[in-house]
Amino acid sequence: MTGLARAVAIALVAGVSGCAIGPDYERPELPMPAEHRGVLAPQTAESYADLAWASVFNDPELVPLIERALEYNLDLLIAAARVEEFRGRARVSRSYLGPEVRGVGSTSPNAFSDEDSSYSLGLQLNWEIDLFGRLRRADEAARAQLLATEDFARGVMNSLVADVATTWFRLRELDEEVAIIERTIRSQEESLELVRSLKRNGVASGAEEQQALAQLAATRSQLPVAEQRRQQTENLLRFLVGDVPGSVERTQPPKALPVPEALPVGLPAQLLARRPDLRQLENQLHAATASIGVAEASRFPYLSIGLTSFFGLVSPELARLVDGDDPAEGLFSIGPFVDLPIWQSGRGTGNVEVARAQFRQAELGYRRGVLLAYRETSDALVARDQVRDLIAQNQVRQEAAVEVLRMQKLRYRAGVVSYLEVLDAERQLFAAEIDLARARFNQLESYVELYRALGGGWSEAELQRLLR
Repeated sequence: MTGLARAVAIALVAGVSGCAIGPDYERPELPMPAEHRGVLAPQTAESYADLAWASVFNDPELVPLIERALEYNLDLLIAAARVEEFRGRARVSRSYLGPEVRGVGSTSPNAFSDEDSSYSLGLQLNWEIDLFGRLRRADEAARAQLLATEDFARGVMNSLVADVATTWFRLRELDEEVAIIERTIRSQEESLELVRSLKRNGVASGAEEQQALAQLAATRSQLPVAEQRRQQTENLLRFLVGDVPGSVERTQPPKALPVPEALPVGLPAQLLARRPDLRQLENQLHAATASIGVAEASRFPYLSIGLTSFFGLVSPELARLVDGDDPAEGLFSIGPFVDLPIWQSGRGTGNVEVARAQFRQAELGYRRGVLLAYRETSDALVARDQVRDLIAQNQVRQEAAVEVLRMQKLRYRAGVVSYLEVLDAERQLFAAEIDLARARFNQLESYVELYRALGGGWSEAELQRLLR
């Protein structure tokens, strides 16, 4: 074996089996509570987030909306396109580990011949032997970035399912608000007619008529506000499903949807594997760790060893080279090269400093994301538990307000109380009904938020369908 061949063989073995420079990725030590705050029952690995969204949001009108959003939502489609982009980037990064073959041609003046120039045409093989792992670390970083973009798409799906469900429940709550306002307007119109009738009989005063009229106008003024919010919510829902602004079909009247009394929430440690945003942050941290190795390996002047070979033809005339009428001179050459940047003016050190600073940012971002996930889950659990009491008290308040209004109207007819007492009772009932409707929406919203915070709402099958 020649000395050149021996050197090439040693370089190939070193490039394949050598250790890559730079730190290997390890998940950082994180604060890990044993249980979620706010859960009284013993916690197990079973989690609400493991349920498919179609079984969680078992509403025959909501399910088709979520299905449409998962197919046409533009944010989700953009996220899927980014995955395709980073798949290509990962493939490009991987390609640098192998050889490159290219066709080459050149012309050069010939001062020692009758011909003006000489021409060459052939193939060139370049193969960088990755002795210190720069290319392997770059490939590792690219693959981690690809995984991060896939998790980003899962996170978009996770948020999208929750957003569509919350927006739908908000729309149904606004439907109920509009119905309450219209029902109250009809009741107050009847009260105004009663006052006017009593006034004609000399029982009621003009002041009472104006009070009833003012109360009716105040209630009527709530209707365009509620209608505005309802139409804007419809527009938002249409946007989420990838459609232009317009009305959203509802075939059933607003109703209180059943919600489970207790839900398993799993263990805090499961959030690291279940929540797409945490998986994305961890993969970004992995990529930042590998980038340190890329930067450190680039500091060594003897880092890149390549192998260049040329075989082809050389001719003093281009026509001979192409036609082959006149034999051209064959040329074959092979030789290693070493990239030897002697002085970088601190560029290599600066690149390492940049990589380490980016790693620190990614690590801190991951730690922050984990703490935020714990907080969001705990907040959702607190909201879920407290809203039950809120609904119960508002139901008592609404029932009492209905009875107070009935009694005050009877007393007013009997001349026992003034019409101000009736107006106050109507205001109390209107406020109680609106607050009860909003409390029921808050309960649904808390369950949706808990599902999202635990990492529910995405599936691998739906992601792969987008990437097909």
